[in-house]
Amino acid sequence: MAGKRPKGSPEPIGRLLGGRGINPELAARLKDLVVWQSWDRAVGEAIARRARPLRLVGGVLTVVVSSGPWMQQLSFMKAELRDRVNSLLGEERVREIVLKAGRISRDPEEDKEARPAPKPLSPQQLEQIRLQVSSVDDVELRQALQGLMEHHYRNR
Repeated sequence: MAGKRPKGSPEPIGRLLGGRGINPELAARLKDLVVWQSWDRAVGEAIARRARPLRLVGGVLTVVVSSGPWMQQLSFMKAELRDRVNSLLGEERVREIVLKAGRISRDPEEDKEARPAPKPLSPQQLEQIRLQVSSVDDVELRQALQGLMEHHYRNR
């Protein structure tokens, strides 16, 4: 039982990383994380709001871009962006940048600030919702329906 560990106990980090030292392939992938950690600093705030790194495989960095005009602008800047990213990595790991149209996921806190506050419901709307859900016997279902209807009226 010398090599066994008790069930539920943590795995030694050395075993996960390949014994004596870190696995070279894992080390390279960990180094690639710098792209995501310092993307905003590498490309600047304006670009970072409209373009995000998606994956880095075989020296090809795929970047998601929020719109056609930004994709065109960034296509002219590929070499510059590649050089900025490689300087952060400390070596030339990015050989090429591929741009892909897509949706940029933003910080949830940013979303809260950008969204206007929902409008309050009128007493008539609240009464109408209450009447519509009053026939539902299941309390949990009634509350869920009421919340859904309130959300609908606030955001339409």
